[in-house]
Amino acid sequence: MMKFFLEKKALILTEAMMTISILVTCAIIAGAMFTNAVNTTAVSKDFLIANGLAIEGAEAVKNIVYTNKMLYPTKPACWLNIDPEVVNCAVTASFGSNYIPIEKADNAQTKGKWKLGNGNVDDLDLEKKLSSAATYLLYLDNVTKKYTTVAANSVASKFYRSIKFLDVANDDSYATFEVKVAWFEGVKAWTTSSVVNIINQ
Repeated sequence: MMKFFLEKKALILTEAMMTISILVTCAIIAGAMFTNAVNTTAVSKDFLIANGLAIEGAEAVKNIVYTNKMLYPTKPACWLNIDPEVVNCAVTASFGSNYIPIEKADNAQTKGKWKLGNGNVDDLDLEKKLSSAATYLLYLDNVTKKYTTVAANSVASKFYRSIKFLDVANDDSYATFEVKVAWFEGVKAWTTSSVVNIINQ
């Protein structure tokens, strides 16, 4: 009789330990799945923001081009004037150069909303040249919650944006540029880019 109770106790103890082991394993798997889901959601959110910033950069260049065309209809070579405020097309976008799209202050938008500021000689590459990437850093405005290049009243964001002209035709007939947005997710550098062709018609 005693042997029967001891065997029964041993069986119950074994079943309890197996149940606990299964529950612990399930908890670990569920925790890992939850962590992965949270990380994936964060990366997806950042990709959406980065793609939006890339589209905004492309539209900024188009805005500059269309403004130049309206201001200088008889000067086809002025279409890539980096700031429509600068008369006589003093500085135009050039092949291989990096630029920063800058939204002008509301009171300075008399000739166009955007301009291109000179970027760094180095391309935007967070993995290799973090120090030179600081030029391309975007800030998040505390009031409007918009991304901007202005540090005042803003906090540094995780996003960097640059525009590089990959090709500018000698006859000013077309240009190709790339808008690149980069950021860190943890220790990993992520990048999204958009290549745009514009025709001077």
